[in-house]
Amino acid sequence: MKARFEGVIVSFDAPDTRRIFVYGSVDGEPAEFILLVSEEKYNELMRLGIGQRIEGEATKVSDSPLVLKMD
Repeated sequence: MKARFEGVIVSFDAPDTRRIFVYGSVDGEPAEFILLVSEEKYNELMRLGIGQRIEGEATKVSDSPLVLKMD
């Protein structure tokens, strides 16, 4: 299921997992979530750094913990 998200990057996991921890909202509801991204996107977001605002659309992988995967 597709979900719209927005939030602030709060931390990065190891590069091999490419997980980004975000505090913000998913489909308009406040949420803390894990965002799975491609290697290219991970590197781009790493350059921007913690505290950067991001938004987009992703597929919901899990509800607990809340995990989204960017296509």
